[in-house]
Amino acid sequence: MRAVKFELAGLERYLCFTVEAMFQLEERFGGTKDLIETMSANTRDGFAAACKAAAILAEQGELARRQMGYTPQPILDEDGVSAALAPAELARLKMAVTSAISLGYGREVEPENDEVDLGLAELNEQKKTG
Repeated sequence: MRAVKFELAGLERYLCFTVEAMFQLEERFGGTKDLIETMSANTRDGFAAACKAAAILAEQGELARRQMGYTPQPILDEDGVSAALAPAELARLKMAVTSAISLGYGREVEPENDEVDLGLAELNEQKKTG
């Protein structure tokens, strides 16, 4: 599971952008681009969008945790996010939502061949020992 860890109300939550989350966000906001635009506004609508998106991503993260055999935790809803979030945490929440979406769309690309950049490997080794 690729997720962003976010602490809220004393519990670690995992925001996970899954296909289900993608469809829910699309239905609610018209897509992730529209969500991010709405969320970026420092308005009540921006706050509500961030809380709803976080709730959707946290629900998917919790369902993924349960599938992996972890002890179930309560599923967070939009009201729970808005009630537990302090004003100083709003920017961090918006960043976590955006990061989770970006992480969900990302993919790890394996090189097609076994080429190694020896210069880069040497530089990384010098950084570790230096």
